[in-house]
Amino acid sequence: MTLLKRGWRWFWQQSWLNKVIIVGVLTAAVLPLVPLVMSWVKPPLVRVGVAFYTYERAFLLEGNTKTYFYENRNLVSDCSLRRVQQTLPKGRAKTPDPQSWVVSKFFLENVSDQSITNLRVGVRSPLLQLTTTLFTTPNVEATGKLETTSNDARLTYVIAITAIAPKTSAVLSLKTPIDEKLRQFIYVDHGRVTLQVPFLSADQFGTFPLKISHLNAMKILNRETVLRTGNETFADEKIELTMLHSDEPDLKEEDLSYRLLPKARVCPEAIAGDW
Repeated sequence: MTLLKRGWRWFWQQSWLNKVIIVGVLTAAVLPLVPLVMSWVKPPLVRVGVAFYTYERAFLLEGNTKTYFYENRNLVSDCSLRRVQQTLPKGRAKTPDPQSWVVSKFFLENVSDQSITNLRVGVRSPLLQLTTTLFTTPNVEATGKLETTSNDARLTYVIAITAIAPKTSAVLSLKTPIDEKLRQFIYVDHGRVTLQVPFLSADQFGTFPLKISHLNAMKILNRETVLRTGNETFADEKIELTMLHSDEPDLKEEDLSYRLLPKARVCPEAIAGDW
């Protein structure tokens, strides 16, 4: 108490300019801790975790062979989480057009004994663009769109979920095609992957800022597969291709305009999902 009185007396002895500076510094230091303190005092009914990925679907041409593949990576560490490929005769197989995406996956868990209705989550990230689309596990219905507010010019992607049942979890994915701007940000500038959740709201608890958890990238994929198929490991994607009949001529042109992503790191399975 004596120390507090001395600090208060010292503060009032400062000039008005110093007082403004001191208050500004203390505010900047304390505000980021508010969601954490609130989570201790009153734990939220909904917990949110996140992990980031890149996903690529493409092919390699070498000699008389065409190797078609898809690969899922941990965006932060660039560790390959899963790569599936198939080698085909060059010119004899039609495959989907090469493309790559950056994917933000959110693990939402209703830890309460009541349904959470009209849940809205606001998300800001340099990985989100007008081309971003939302995908969810089948146990929830959700929509998403980019919005701006009158007092804030930054784009916020707002996810609206009709309801999450008691003691239930869901995985939501925000998938954005990698264009030249994102490629520059990720692989040239090595931009810091940041995520801000400016608000979380629902009928049961109003609106408040939310602290999210960094989850292991592999664990979210596994959990998503359980919610989709009941399997305990994330499922293989089916390689879609069409083989030409023997009487059809070879494909003369392949889509070589696509630039492959830089080669992923090969990491031990135990740490591939860490970030």
